This record gives sequence, C-alpha cells and structure tokens, in this order.
Amino acid sequence: MTDLLSCQSNAFYLSCLNNDLKNVRKTIKPSFINQIDPNGDTALHIACSRGYIELVQLLLRYHASQTIQNKEGLTAEQAAVNDEIKDLFKYKERSKSDSKHFVATTTEVEWFDSYKNAYRISYENREHMKQWFLKVPLKKLLDEIDIGYIEKIKFSSEKCKDEIKDYLQLTIEWEQPAGLIAAYTSGGTGFCTVLNYDLAEVGSNFRFISTQNLFNSGYLDNEAPKSLGGHIFAAILINHSFFKPYYRTNITTYRGMSISQDDLIEYKINDIVMTRTFLSTSYDENMAKRFIPINDNKKQPVLCIYKVKNPQTSLYIEELSIFSEGKEVLIIPFTVFRIKEIEDVDMLIDGKSCSIKVLKLAECDSNLL
Repeated sequence: MTDLLSCQSNAFYLSCLNNDLKNVRKTIKPSFINQIDPNGDTALHIACSRGYIELVQLLLRYHASQTIQNKEGLTAEQAAVNDEIKDLFKYKERSKSDSKHFVATTTEVEWFDSYKNAYRISYENREHMKQWFLKVPLKKLLDEIDIGYIEKIKFSSEKCKDEIKDYLQLTIEWEQPAGLIAAYTSGGTGFCTVLNYDLAEVGSNFRFISTQNLFNSGYLDNEAPKSLGGHIFAAILINHSFFKPYYRTNITTYRGMSISQDDLIEYKINDIVMTRTFLSTSYDENMAKRFIPINDNKKQPVLCIYKVKNPQTSLYIEELSIFSEGKEVLIIPFTVFRIKEIEDVDMLIDGKSCSIKVLKLAECDSNLL
C-alpha cells in the first residue's frame, strides 16, 4: 500500500512539474497537497516558481497551504516568479461588474411566489428536500449535482466549468461541503446565476418532478432524484450538519434591486412572499448599496432590508466565500416574508445623493409554518 501511495504521489508531482492539469486532477489527493518533495518544495511552490498560473489557482481551490516554507525558507507566494501569480494570494474583492450577485434585476421579480398558503408550501417543500438527505447517500446526491447537473450547464468557457467541477470534487472526494459555497460564490463563472435561474423556473413544482422520478424508479427512495440538481444543492446546504454552525437567527441583512416601475408595483405592504431561490445578501448595508445601479433612468434603485428570525434560514458564509469582504449572508430557498414597509429614502450611494425605494421585509414566524 505504501509503495502504491508513493507511486501515486510521484505521478501527482510529475503532473505538477509538467503543468499537466488533466492529470493533476486525476492524481490529486488530500495527503499529497502539502507534501514536500525531495527538492524541498510543495506542489504550490512548484507551480509558483515555474509560473503555472492555472495550476496555482487549482491548488489554492484545494486549500494548499500558503504558509509552508521550502528549504530556502520561502513560502509559495515568496517563490512566485511574477506579480500575476502573487496577485492570486491577495485579498479578493468582488468587482462591480459582478454586481448581480447582490442586486436583483427585473426578471428576478418572478423568483418570488406570493400567496396566502406560503407557510404550508414552504414547510412541505423543506420536508420533501429533507427526505432526500435522510434517505439518499450523500455521495449519490453529490454525483447527481456533478454529473446530472453541472455537466449539462453551458458555461462561457471550459475554464469556468473546470473551476466549478474542482469545487465539486473537493466536496465529493474530500468530504468538504464548503466546496459548494466556494462554487456558489465563485466570481465570473456564472454558476450562481444559472443555479438560481433553474431553482426559480421549477419553483415548488420540484416535488411533482421528484414524485414522478420515484414512480419511474419503482419507488427506490435511496436514489437521487433526476433533473433536480439545483434543489439537491439547496437540500444539502439546508440539512448538512457541516453548515449548522453558520446559521444565524434574529439578524438584519441587505440586498439591492434594479427594477422597472411596473415590477415595483407588484410589491405591496402586507403581501406574503416566498423565495424560490437563494438570495445573496450582506449584513453590511454599505456593501449592498455599493452594487445598486443608480444611473439607469428606466429602472428604480431599491434596497431590500430583510429581518430574518428562524433557524436554518440565513447562512453566514463570510468565512466560506471566495470573496469574504462581501460579508455575505445566504437566505435559502422557500423562506417566507411579509412586506412590512415601502418608503422613499434619500441616501448617498457612491458619493452621490439619490432617492431610492426601501422595502422592509420580515420573515414570518416558523410557528406558522
């Protein structure tokens, strides 16, 4: 067994030396990442010292240590041959071009359901998803996300697809559910947008699709439901014990919107609304305001203020996110809110005084669910 591991380790390091990303992905194992080779280098030292940018990115996704020193007493960052690689180690900040992460657009108004029995539907949806988690092995659920869902997404580039696949492999093979949050918050891949679009499109109808899957399988309830990768993704974030320490109660979070006046009038005081998707919010009001477009004459800038009170509704992902500066709080699908107030407020955004709409929403008590 030791000889086998040694051979596999050598194959991994040889792939790193040759900048062979395909074989790096095939041979990478947790125990190999931070091993020191005969020359006194880790894989990350090799990649940095040889200028292999994509390999550095891949190893950092797999949490390669940034503090280990080689025999010259240098960390991988210090061994980097150029500033482009050194920049990969710097604190990341989400660019304003990626503003949709914290700002909803007109089309997303349809990502909410509004009806009187939202409490009951929310409860039934959550319970249905919980049964997957209780009855289906986690490996099968993750494989369905990976092969049955992510494989079918049309990413803008293979590089974007590889990045998301890396995070899934981190979750599957290394049993690190934090990889799902890394995938969700990855900037520029488009994964978060696709995921939420798919969640919104199916909505609560996922239960009917799931039931049909069960019927087609001959009632094998230990198999992952097909064509529901987005909802399986949500089910894991809601139910996996890894995420429990990251859930908070009784908090206030903020999210922007940029919508037309026609869509704005769909929001009325005392309406009950239920989210179909994840909502990326921030507990820092200024962070949410920073991304609200204020120069679009055809759309109304809006700041949504969410008062969240129930357990397993708001997930603090600041420590898990690719962009920790966003102070992100993820509100999960099928959360029920009541619109409490709608008002016009003058405030400063990007140093400019502007009038925006403020919507205040309070989560409904879980006792009503």
